[in-house]
Amino acid sequence: MRELAGFSDDDAIFLAGSTQEPEEQLALETFRGLSTNLPRLRLILVPRHPHRFDEVAALLDRSGIAWQRRSQLEPDCPLPTAHRPLVLLVDTIGELSAWWGMATIGFVGGSLHSTRGGQNMIEPAAYGVATCFGPNTQNFRDVVDLLLTAGAATRVESGEELTAFVRRSLEDSAFAPSLGARAAALVRQQQGATSRTWSLIEERLKSRAGGAAAVSERAA
Repeated sequence: MRELAGFSDDDAIFLAGSTQEPEEQLALETFRGLSTNLPRLRLILVPRHPHRFDEVAALLDRSGIAWQRRSQLEPDCPLPTAHRPLVLLVDTIGELSAWWGMATIGFVGGSLHSTRGGQNMIEPAAYGVATCFGPNTQNFRDVVDLLLTAGAATRVESGEELTAFVRRSLEDSAFAPSLGARAAALVRQQQGATSRTWSLIEERLKSRAGGAAAVSERAA
């Protein structure tokens, strides 16, 4: 997918996922403000709702920045380096998880200047993406508490703080890898709940079965 989009291995990819208005504008302003001095920066925008794809496309047209629709990429014809976009608009359904897998820096939408309550930040965390989100994350309160307590994600309160987060992720060589590593480790620690639950149930069933057998022997 990186080759398909024309991204090189040394590109730093900032992905704003599950975004709602005006989060695309804020992400674009962050990109515009940093890309001049950080030419390896690339931006992927993934709006939450398909009916907004054209709206975000119009925003990108007005920006004057070179951009590309995901739906227009041809699997057998990756974009040549000379024509690679600075911004990719993912105007398809069901691919966000895969695009998170190549991101360096992530912003989880529905959380900044929105009352929706945030979207899933577990996916970027699992991939080890340096992840941030806004203050409106009540839909994922427990996950957010875990991430923030572990120093595995960052909360941003404004477009300016979003820009500062992305800048630090790019300029501080230790910051983004450390944040991402803590996030991935935290997600791994939370995995296996089903097997642990079954082990407890199985142990309890065996205990009860053993007790019933002992009672039966005494009765005999």
